[in-house]
Parts: sequence; structure tokens; C-alpha cells
Amino acid sequence: MIKAFFSYSTQDAAFVREVASEVGRAFATIDCRSFHAGGDILDAIDEALKESAAFVFFLSKAALASPWVGHEIREARFQTAMGRVKNVLVVRLDTNITPEDLPEWLNRTKHITTIAAKPAARKIRTVIDDLVRQGQSPRFVGRAAEIAALQDVYSAPEPGAESQVACVTGLPRIGRRSTLTKMVRESLDLETLLVIDVEPGDTVQALAAKLSALVDPSETPEESLKRTREITALSDAQALAHALAKFQEICQYHQMPVLHDGGGLLDNDGDIAPYILDLIKSLSQYPEIVTALLTNRRPSPDRLIARGMRPLGVVHLRPLEDADISRLVGLMAKARQIALLPATVKEITTAVCGYPPSVTFALELIAAYGPDLGIRSRMLSDFSSSPLTTYLKQNKFNSLEQKILRVMAANSPLPLSVLQEATSTSDDGIDKALIHLIDVSLIAPTTAGWYEVSGPAVDAIRREFGACSKSEYGAVAARLDDFLDRAEDGTDFLALQRTLFRAMDKAGQQSTPRAYALLTDRVKLADQYYHEQEYQRAVDMATDALDADPGMHQARATLIRAHVKLGEFTEAGDHIAELKKRGQIRDAFFLNGLLERHRGEHREALKHYQKALDNGRGGMAIHREMADCCLRLGDLQRADEHISRAAEKQPDNRYVVDLKIQIACKLGDRDTALSLLLRLADIDRPEMVSHRASRVEYLLGGIETAYEFAQKAVEKSDNVRFEVLANYVLCALRTSRIDEASTALDQLDRKFRMQRRDIRTGLRARLSIAQQDYQTAYEYTEKFISPEHPVHLLIRRDALRGILDRTALAPEQRAALKAELKRCEDRLAGREEDFDLDAGGDLG
Repeated sequence: MIKAFFSYSTQDAAFVREVASEVGRAFATIDCRSFHAGGDILDAIDEALKESAAFVFFLSKAALASPWVGHEIREARFQTAMGRVKNVLVVRLDTNITPEDLPEWLNRTKHITTIAAKPAARKIRTVIDDLVRQGQSPRFVGRAAEIAALQDVYSAPEPGAESQVACVTGLPRIGRRSTLTKMVRESLDLETLLVIDVEPGDTVQALAAKLSALVDPSETPEESLKRTREITALSDAQALAHALAKFQEICQYHQMPVLHDGGGLLDNDGDIAPYILDLIKSLSQYPEIVTALLTNRRPSPDRLIARGMRPLGVVHLRPLEDADISRLVGLMAKARQIALLPATVKEITTAVCGYPPSVTFALELIAAYGPDLGIRSRMLSDFSSSPLTTYLKQNKFNSLEQKILRVMAANSPLPLSVLQEATSTSDDGIDKALIHLIDVSLIAPTTAGWYEVSGPAVDAIRREFGACSKSEYGAVAARLDDFLDRAEDGTDFLALQRTLFRAMDKAGQQSTPRAYALLTDRVKLADQYYHEQEYQRAVDMATDALDADPGMHQARATLIRAHVKLGEFTEAGDHIAELKKRGQIRDAFFLNGLLERHRGEHREALKHYQKALDNGRGGMAIHREMADCCLRLGDLQRADEHISRAAEKQPDNRYVVDLKIQIACKLGDRDTALSLLLRLADIDRPEMVSHRASRVEYLLGGIETAYEFAQKAVEKSDNVRFEVLANYVLCALRTSRIDEASTALDQLDRKFRMQRRDIRTGLRARLSIAQQDYQTAYEYTEKFISPEHPVHLLIRRDALRGILDRTALAPEQRAALKAELKRCEDRLAGREEDFDLDAGGDLG
């Protein structure tokens, strides 16, 4: 735990205690003199300083006259020289004190002059948070080759071959930032990185606004909003110049500005966003700027070459070698005072598969359960596929820690006071919980002094601890709005104003003047609503984004997908035509394929997907979609070929694994399906794993077990999905739980009244057949949008048989119904197809 030692005179004690309360008492050591007597006091002071990473001296005339303070200053200098105290801050309470009154070594440290507790606390908290950021990756092993490669990019042996920008690629949390940080400190005389997310929907104006919020902190949120609006109104050329000027300032502060791909740096084909290319091309006019890109994958050089630019120097980080991981395990275990036998070190090394963050998580489990239990119960066996999910599943976070993670996964960043109020937590409770979550690298302080969930942990937290509720969003919105109404002398208010906008929208509240949305916030909210199956809200938000910028491709793509899900195929087709007009040919073909797949026209969908491929559309998604079409058409060989290609690109994508399970079921390969279910459990939400388990049992004949899993899937769902609830209805019908099926079907119709009408109509017809109301079932079959679909013909056949067997009919009517029954039987030709609840499902 990072703590600060407060050195002060007892005459200043009331002020210091107020500062400590603002900082968080768990982060500060004060009053150690009052807990001891006699000769123990000096020992207590010395021991407390040994355990502190920061020394804060509250400078006043009384403090300078205090013998206890004099001893603390001398001991702090010794601990600083020993490297235990890493940061020193002087809080000057009296402006009449001159530098000559202080020991010389303290004059060389950071100073702040204030008599107000809040500014002092903010500065101290910034010192502590900086140490936290440094301490989250305190040990560094391996990566010598990657560091050398980065050095070559920035200072190539051949004159003129060096570059001002490098691209660092690799999986999230593989060590990209720590490797780059080590290189810039050792080779470029820079202290740290300043990372800026490039998000979907970002523009050069948005980038300039984000940079300004970090470099030019405002005194008030109102000033922040005014500046942001001025920047977003700039022309492209003006905004680019503004962004480059901020890059210059960041480098002057001995930091490296780094652009991190948050979904907007590269498109689906790996092409760099045009305005980022403009920025890279302009760097030659600013030789003092050095920067980097952080991405999950290698960027395509095509657009760079087309603009006469050199391809970027790319350094790819792979998993660490076993020898390096073993050294890392040993160093981190020693730091945590965990004694490990060689066999345990080997077990951990094998489990983490070269993934550095997994060492942190594995040692946390060892500390919680002991090395013997950790190994004997195979807790570490699955760290290779999804370390965060494995860790969250197996570590016993208390209810408060889970609530903090759930709230912050949906609302980041947040100030400490807002997080505390929104979670109704005591001072002691929030400090202890936050310290633990920071220590295990799930929450990190931002450069502005707020707190955020580590990006790669967001999805894993949502899967394990559930989504943030509407009431929790409302609590965050209310507290954050009040914070911004009262805030002064802060940094990066823009980030908080964006968090407020998202929280208010998710809570269904009217926005306030203190909330602000960049275009990317609307684009991301549209995408989030889409994946939460709130398709109408996705349409509304994406439409808002397009009203602001008709060229916003990501918003239009989300709008098309949402229209498709709502069955609004004409509207989707109109927007696809607009994509073609704007030159987005390959994406237009891809989305046309999506449209036809949801219509059930899988052969037509395949044609469009092939055209998308022919026009250069790449990536995992298109092969996954083509695999799905081939599966529905019964071409299992081609389905397997396409899903294998998708798996090569993203082996742990939950939609890929889920589709592989479906293919295994069609092949009757129960063992493969069950083994893939275990893998799915590591990467998908619990309710979706239960749903897929239900579908596996259903397709392979275990109807009663399928019902049990279907029931669990519904019970586990915070916001139940269409396919989960529809499958529950089907399983209840097949196991003769008629009342349950009826109640669940009513819920399905209420919640999804605009979606997948044929499935809801078919389930209604099946319910009527189960109730022996064959005439009503027959009437439902008249409402099918696609009446010739085999499952719809099957339902119609069963309804006709029931009517003919159980109803008195006039001869002419009986003859007509018999003819209709024969037509259905001829069309079916013996096929007994069931509802395909996975066809037309959400593939992401």
C-alpha cells in the first residue's frame, strides 16, 4: 500500500487532520507520536517512515521549531537516500518563511503554498497516485529485444532512418505500456507516458479537446466546457495545429504523448484513421515531438504508402518466455513476502502462459488460499485463456468491492468523493476497498487525479458482477452533477463531464448544463444500447450522431444493424445505399449480408459477404458471419472452414467459440461441444453460458436438462436477451410446463414486441397446440412473415392435424384442410425442423 508520512507541528494538527481526511486516512500516516510514550516515540517515527513512500512536510514556524519535526526531517532524508521514500512534498503554510530557513535538500523538492485543505489534499493525492501508477508494474523482466527494437525506431543506426513515431502492438495487458515506459525513460530522457484514447467517432477536433483538457486544466467546469466548445468548432486544419501544439507541450513536460486504440485508431481492415495520418505526416515540422501508437494489431501500411509516407516501425510484444515469467514470479512473491517452493513457481509459470498481469492475479489467489490449495484445486489452470475472468471468478471480492467495480466499469473516470457517495460507503470502507482494487491493478488513478477501471477489465467485470443498474447510474449522475457544480481548481473536467452525460442517459434522466458529450460518446452509447438489445435507443442515439456528422461511418453502421434487428429492413437498406454513395463499398456489402441473414436468406447473405471479401473486407467478423450462414444451410464443412479462419484471428472471441459449439452440435460431437462450453465459461457472461448449455442439451436430446439450464439463464440475467427468454419458453413447452411457458411468452412479447415476430408467433402457435387449441394455433400460422419456412410449415401441419382429428367440420371444409395438410407434408418431405433460435442471432 502506498502511504504518505505527514510531518507537522501540533499547533497545525487541526489543519493536517482535515487534509488527511480529504486525502483518505488509509493513505496517510499521522499522529504516530500520540500513540507511544518515552523512548518508543523515535522508534515509532522511524518505523512509520520506513513504511511510507512519500514524505509531506507541513511548513510553518512552529514546525521548524519542533524537535520532533526536526528528527522526522533527518530520518526522511535518510530514507530518501535509501530509496524507500520516493516522493517529497513541502506544503508551505506561512509565506513569510524563506528558503534559507529550510534544509537545502528540502529546497530541491516539490513545494505548494496554501492555507486551504482541499488544494493541499489534491496535490498530496496526486503525489500518492503517481506512486501508485509506478507501483502497479514495479518489476520488469525480459523485453530486451523489444526495447532494442523501439530504440532502433527512434534512433536508427542509419542517418535519416529514425522516426518520431513507433507502433507498439500486442494483446491488452501484455506489457505494451510498461515496455514503452522503460524505453522512453532509459533512452529518450522522458519521465512517463501520457496516454490518450482514440475512440470510435473521434475527430481531430475531439482529439484536440482531449489533449487540451489534459494539458490546460481549468479552474472551473464552466471554463472547461467553454474551451471544449471553442476547440470542437475549429476547422480541421486549426484543430490539427492545436493538437500538435499540445503534443509539443507534453514533450516539454518530459512526457511522451501516446495514442491508444480505443476503437477509433484503426478500422476493421487495420487502416489508420485519416486525421491520425494527417497528424503523423505533420510531425516532420515538429522535430521535438516523439510519440507512439498502442494497438492490439498491426496497422496496414497501405494508406501510409498511398500518401507518400514511410510505413511505421512496428514492435510486437509476444508472451514472455518461461524463464522471464519465473523471475517475475520470484520478484513479485518476494515483494509480497510470499514464500514459494520451486514447484509452486513452476506451476504458476505454466498457468500464466507468458502473460505478465496473470502473475499478479495468480499471487493474489495464492495469498488468499495458500499455495497448496491453489495448486491442488487447479485454480491456476485456466489463466491462459482469460486471466481477468479467471481471477474475478476465483478471488473473493467482498460485496463493496464488487459494487465499486460494477459502478466504475460503467462510469469512469470518477473522483473519489463521488464514488464514495454513489456507493454509500464510509471513509474507512472506501479507502480499504480502493487500496485493494488499486493494488491488484483493477482500478488505476488517472493523470488528472480521478479513478478509472483498467480498460481490459471492463468486460470481465460486467460478466462476473453484472451490469450497472439504472438506480446506480442515477446515483452516479446526481453525485457527479453536484461535484461539478461545486468544483474548483481541477484537472480534466472534460472527462468527468462526459461521464456525467453517459450516466444521465443510462439513468434515463434529463441532461444538465454540466454534462457534455463528444461525438464518440453518442457513437459508443449507440453501440452499447445495440449490444444490450435496446435497439430503438440505439437507433435514436445513432441518429443523433449522424445529425451531428452525416459522415460518421461507425454511427451509420450501428444504425443499420439496429434497424435490421427491429425488422426495419427498408430503413436499413436505405442507409446501406447511403454507405455505397459515400464510397464505403465493402462495408455496404457486409451489412447487406447481415440484412439478408436476418431475413433468413442465407444464400443471398453469402453472396454479399463474398463481395465484401472481394472488395477487401477482412477481419474475424466476416468469416464468423459466413460460418453462421453455412451452418444454417447445412454446409458444415464450409462452416468449419470459415469459423477456423475467424478463430485464427480472435481465438477467444465469445461469438466465435459459441458458433463452434453450434457446429459441434450439428455434427453430433457432444465431447467437443462440452469442452468448448468450458472455454466459453471463461469469456462470456454466466447467463449466456447457461443458455448455450441449454441449447447443447436441447439439440442433443437432453430436454429436461435443457430446461434446467434455460431456467438458470433467465434467473442469472440482469437484462434478459431475446434468445435466452425464447429458449426458456421453448424448453418449458417441450417439458409440458404450460403455465410457465405462457407467463414467459407474455414477457417476451412485452419486452421484444418489435423483434423477431415469426419466432414469437411460432411460439404462440406452439403454446396453443400444447393447450389443444388447434384453431387458434392455425390462425397464428396465418400471420407468419415467412410462411414457407420449414418450422412454420411444421407448426401449421400440427395445427391442421389437431383440427382434423378433434373438430367436427363440414365436408367441404374438411376436404380443404386435408388438401392444405398434404401440401404442408409434401413441402416438408419428412423433415422435422425445430425453431432455430440461433439463426439471426446477435454475432456482435
